[in-house]
Amino acid sequence: MNEEKNPTEAFADSLIQQANITLPEEELEVYRNKLMQQIEKRLGLISLDALDDKGLEDYEKLLGENPDPNDPQVRDFFSSRIENYEEKIKEALDNFKAEFLSALNK
Repeated sequence: MNEEKNPTEAFADSLIQQANITLPEEELEVYRNKLMQQIEKRLGLISLDALDDKGLEDYEKLLGENPDPNDPQVRDFFSSRIENYEEKIKEALDNFKAEFLSALNK
């Protein structure tokens, strides 16, 4: 079964590889899941913060219909309502990566 990774999974795996984190497989999976949760929280906060009141209301309706925040429909929603959304997400991921790698080197 060759399942395609979502962007958050791919980013988390890239960070783990860049940081040379080596753990037993089971512990690595737990670490990876926690890292993905932090990434998703960061992106969620940035996305929600950029919405106006009407956008927040529409987002709540969308989640009522589709509770998976990783669904392409949710990403399309933010892209259509937030100016320069892709650039904001890229900047947030770059900042997260810098903070993550910096914290490991302390």
